[in-house]
Amino acid sequence: MTPITRLLAATGLAAALAAVPLTPSATAAAAPDGDDQVVVVRTHPGSGVIQRLGAYARLMATPSADTGEIPDVRAPREGGGEACPPRRCTDHQVRAPRGVKVSEGATTRVLLPRGYDRARNADRRYPVVFLWNGGQSTYDGWTFKTELTKMSRRWKAILVMPDGGFGKNAGFFSDWHDGSFDWETYHTKVVVPWVDKRFRTIAGARTAVGASMGGIGVMNYAAHNPGMFKGVLSISGALDTTTMATYGLHPAISSILGYADPDLRRIWGDPIVDRANWQDHNPKDLAPRLRGLRILIASGTGYAASSDEGIYSGTFEQTLWNTQRSFLYELTVNQIPYTARVATGGVHNWAWFNDPLRWGVPKLIKASRGK
Repeated sequence: MTPITRLLAATGLAAALAAVPLTPSATAAAAPDGDDQVVVVRTHPGSGVIQRLGAYARLMATPSADTGEIPDVRAPREGGGEACPPRRCTDHQVRAPRGVKVSEGATTRVLLPRGYDRARNADRRYPVVFLWNGGQSTYDGWTFKTELTKMSRRWKAILVMPDGGFGKNAGFFSDWHDGSFDWETYHTKVVVPWVDKRFRTIAGARTAVGASMGGIGVMNYAAHNPGMFKGVLSISGALDTTTMATYGLHPAISSILGYADPDLRRIWGDPIVDRANWQDHNPKDLAPRLRGLRILIASGTGYAASSDEGIYSGTFEQTLWNTQRSFLYELTVNQIPYTARVATGGVHNWAWFNDPLRWGVPKLIKASRGK
């Protein structure tokens, strides 16, 4: 048992913090940028017990409240060529070898940095940022449902958006227990090497972003493949699958997370009989294996909506924030450094993901270069 674990257990502070209710009456600490609705904390390898507990406490005290965001999956939307400019943006069907199963026509979108094709840059190499999609979005949603393309004009990095399946074939970034799909094998053994062969990448300078279901992908892939990534960013990610195993979710979201297609028993097996496999695909349980990575967490706290607004609502964002609370607890007790950006309220849609992208991707690019 680590010193921080002993202290948490002895004082009962861990249970108290984890039980902090997400109510508007809670008090959120101001972020360094002056936005009083956002809390940003960072722990370091040398942070002491008190510093780590303080960081965790500040995050847990961030309130849940309706701050006016609209649960609209359509906004913002970049138009036409601006979303995927021809000189920078291309789609590729990366062939899966025999025996590796993915959705038919699985496509990977690549967004190159400005000036990549200029003669004077012919020898220049770049870090790579992978972006993993959510369960109800396609691989290309990053470019036309967020402002990623516009943001990336300033970034000297190759952005890669592989298909992760969606809807009834949402892959959950796993090789399925029933043999239907091999998404993890495809991404880590096929797509990642293909990118290095096809483009001018810096060897090993690789990071990843995941939103919603993609949060499972960034953490699980990093834990299962040590050294593959230098850093990871989860945006409103599903970082603790425990509630999915019990099927105790709101009806509006249980169908997305396993109560109906895709049935998570097909993906990870029976939650009891195949518990070890569930744990091996649960970011919370894999937290100790993430040591040494630059870990970034971004989320809203959501709110309990008065009406059923589906997965794009504050209710869903609140549900996923609760999974991140337990994940952050595991990082804290295992003394694993992280940086978290937690905003009061919010909804679960592409528009809400813009600020976390703007905040986190530059940090990942620096991390890929060892900065």
